[in-house]
Amino acid sequence: MQAQTLEVTMRPEVGKQAARRLRRQGKLPGVIYGKKIANLAVIIPARQLEHILATEGENALLKLVVSGDGQNKEFTAVIREVQRHPLKGNLTHVDFYQVSMEDKLRATVPVILEGEARGVKEGGILQHGVREIEIESLPADLPESIVVDVSHLGVGEHLTVGEIKVPAGVKILSEPDTVIATVVTTRAVETETEEETTTGESPAQPAE
Repeated sequence: MQAQTLEVTMRPEVGKQAARRLRRQGKLPGVIYGKKIANLAVIIPARQLEHILATEGENALLKLVVSGDGQNKEFTAVIREVQRHPLKGNLTHVDFYQVSMEDKLRATVPVILEGEARGVKEGGILQHGVREIEIESLPADLPESIVVDVSHLGVGEHLTVGEIKVPAGVKILSEPDTVIATVVTTRAVETETEEETTTGESPAQPAE
């Protein structure tokens, strides 16, 4: 994964009022922290970060260029936490974690199913199991997602985490027997739906 450059500036003011002013200007409050640096409050260009998230995902490897106090600093970092407005969905705050290119890190990446399962052509239905898995790798080897081919799955067959092939340098940490995808019959889905409909608490009995 190639590092994406993001230019930020040091944030002289902190607090809710200062954060609101930044957001009105199309900027975001953020923090950079890590093993080798103390918490560093920064101002982030919202539009540029949104573009990186849209094209590279939240596991993007970043080269943060920090300006302020008459000097520039550079940090290699990953996004540790993204906060968004609960209703509008727009970014409100971002935490960056400074990393070393020589140290492995853990991340959760999405699993993308590719291809049309053989069982679907036979009348079955493809069901997605877990949609994310936890992995470990060096920052440069961190994938944006894991693509899994399901075209070989027939009716009644499933694919587990242990069967996934990942790029060199990537280690899967999720449980190997966790199901990623399975092909079931239409009848099995109907039965499951009926069970969900009929299962529940019994109606309350009138008091004597």
